[in-house]
Amino acid sequence: MGDIRIEVEGDVAAETSLWDWLRREPGLRGRVRQRPVSAHPGSMGSLSELVVEGVVTGTIGTVAGLLGQALSTWMGQRAARRDAPTTITVTAPNGHSVALVSSPTADAAQVTELVRGVLEATREPASNSDPR
Repeated sequence: MGDIRIEVEGDVAAETSLWDWLRREPGLRGRVRQRPVSAHPGSMGSLSELVVEGVVTGTIGTVAGLLGQALSTWMGQRAARRDAPTTITVTAPNGHSVALVSSPTADAAQVTELVRGVLEATREPASNSDPR
């Protein structure tokens, strides 16, 4: 079991908007929270991140579908309103990540597949595991 981390780069208003969007998503309700993070030296990154809690192996496909659809819809709406482009980084429990950039042509299926690919990598065994 682990958490999926979502970081919105450099835009507090966009992060707040995404937080509101995800926590109202019926399939994610009660599983999304905000937590503070330390700023990386020299970066203009976020001061907090969004976390989808308690993802277990059997629910990866479902969570990837819900999260991918929610993110693509949110990004498409931001782009349609001509908001500044926003980069969102989705990080799986094992550290694999994917960066998504908002655009008016955000393809829900493509975003879902990118998110699913990162989360599916969570199932891969660690490369430094000892087979003994």
